Amino acid sequence: MREDQTGREDRDGAIARVTFRRRTVLRAALAAVTLSAGGGLLAACGDTATTPAAGTGAPASGAGNPTATKPAATAATAPTATTGTSAAAPTTAAAVDGVIPSPAPGVPEAYLKLPPPFKSVAAIPGRGGKVTAAVMSYSTPVPPRSENTFWQELEKWLGVTYEPDLIPADAYPEKMATLIAGGTLPDLTVIEQLNAPGLLKTVNQGAFTDLTPYLIGDALKEFPNLAKLPEYGWRNVKIKNKIYGVPRVRFIPDQALFFRDDWAAKLGTPRPKNADEFLKVLQDMTKGDPDGNGAADTYGIASWGTFTFNQPFFRMMFRVPNGWRLNPDGTLTNAVETDEFKAAIAYIKRLWEAGVYHPDSPSLSVQKTKDGFAAGQYGAYMDGWTALTGQRAKLRERDPGMSATILIPPGHDGGQGVTYNSQGFFGFAAIPATVGKDKERVKELLRICDYLCAPFGSEEYNFLRYGLPGVHHEIKNGLPVTTDKGRAEMGALATVAQRTDTFFYPNYPEEAAVMQRLCAEQLAVGIDNPVVSLYSPTATAKAGELNQFGQDRLSAIILGREPFSALDQYVKEWRSRAGDQMRKEYEAALKEQ
Repeated sequence: MREDQTGREDRDGAIARVTFRRRTVLRAALAAVTLSAGGGLLAACGDTATTPAAGTGAPASGAGNPTATKPAATAATAPTATTGTSAAAPTTAAAVDGVIPSPAPGVPEAYLKLPPPFKSVAAIPGRGGKVTAAVMSYSTPVPPRSENTFWQELEKWLGVTYEPDLIPADAYPEKMATLIAGGTLPDLTVIEQLNAPGLLKTVNQGAFTDLTPYLIGDALKEFPNLAKLPEYGWRNVKIKNKIYGVPRVRFIPDQALFFRDDWAAKLGTPRPKNADEFLKVLQDMTKGDPDGNGAADTYGIASWGTFTFNQPFFRMMFRVPNGWRLNPDGTLTNAVETDEFKAAIAYIKRLWEAGVYHPDSPSLSVQKTKDGFAAGQYGAYMDGWTALTGQRAKLRERDPGMSATILIPPGHDGGQGVTYNSQGFFGFAAIPATVGKDKERVKELLRICDYLCAPFGSEEYNFLRYGLPGVHHEIKNGLPVTTDKGRAEMGALATVAQRTDTFFYPNYPEEAAVMQRLCAEQLAVGIDNPVVSLYSPTATAKAGELNQFGQDRLSAIILGREPFSALDQYVKEWRSRAGDQMRKEYEAALKEQ
């Protein structure tokens, strides 16, 4: 009898913790799959194990110019017939004084240790008054200010009385709607359109300050840490060519298939090169004994909730467009309208019928899926790619010989697959239009954002990430280790603005090189969504409805409750319900760029 195992919540991805818990948020975020409104659900996964670095991303000429050219790494490389990764993917360079330099555009440095601290902020940013904030939180509630050493110290560093509203992610859409309806938006408000697509409508209606004059060209030099944010964050955060907030920058790669490469090696196919080989590996993991316990008690793959979530890997294998395909004549074709999408759904159905999926996949919770992989119940599942470090750590705790990696999608035909680039940020810190009437107040708030985006290794960063030495963290083997008090007090207090785009893992320093290499491999075959950050009123209004419709219909087809021919009818209904109108709006928005 095969049994699911549950366990403690996966803390490798703070951004995954609550988002995935809530079905309505899942449906809204998955609009990027069926609505292609930009980004993707797994943009919301697993980034707290990483830390920012100074000067990654844009060169000086691009830092102050959000319209600078995107790194070449976002284009897919030519197909190869030999491996599931790009032949052009850079190799990991040797570390110099604990730093592994960036091997390619868009791939940050990797750090094996903290560099000597330095100051990144010349003066205290605040003017002594009160600053309110609305922050989406994935952490447990923190103690009140009077009992919170970190909060008290943060106010000293910021130079203000800081009053953040730490909103649990599963309450974020409703709480934001209440704040907007009541006209009580805080001074700094996190706008996260994946969890609450309707917020883009509010931005377009003028509820927030146009910060473009403050954050381009020479004006950006007043905020040196913001000027160091990667160019892609500034470019993709723009809405109708205007900047309404400071992007909370993260990595460009997004969703990935976690894969037990040790099992695959034992079974004789360490890296499958096409769709047939991948199916064969999953069958061997299901029918064989990859964990060596003498019983056939494992499965090849699992997914949570619906099969919609595991579609990204198979769409990438079949080279389905990332949301939308921009045609030479300027028109758009949605992913669901392509022959590649139809082939990918047929392949998922084939996997289900082959019995390689964990049978509870249609109803597994997020945490059970994560825990099941860590417990060795199956050999693959989809997650936010930076959560891999935590899963590898859990496997090592069970047995040092266990291993997992990210499987770069092989082309279904033996050629090169693709990966999907994200928008490169997770929400942005916006300033309400009512506050924006005072230019000096705007500059003060941007100085606070500048402080909160301090680069890796700086004094400010070390405090924001680790708190006070001896109180919130201890130094062990030259690396900071957060204490119980640090975990309890810090939470999401300092995250209204932040950057999470460099590789550093105090508990497992060697993981930095692994994750940097995987980032380079993903970017080498990455493709963009051409409508990322474009505004479609229909997409905003219909996100939840259309996504649920897609989940229900596609799951029914994959599970055999409906014939495969029903897929054509699904596409027709998708178009008539809102798809064609979204296309029209996105095509118009593209012309305005």
